[in-house]
Amino acid sequence: MNAKLSARILVALSVVYGLTVGLLALLGVAQTAMMTFLIAGAVVLGGLWVVRGLFTGRG
Repeated sequence: MNAKLSARILVALSVVYGLTVGLLALLGVAQTAMMTFLIAGAVVLGGLWVVRGLFTGRG
């Protein structure tokens, strides 16, 4: 997998995550369930971005 493809996949996942959070907020899902989802999603996506950054470097 090249750097451009991994970036596109991570951007798409980030957009889907953001849309899902927005939909949950719009529907008024219970706050504890939403917070759990927010924290888990943020940790997973942040970790994936970090791993991508470590393996692709700056150039």
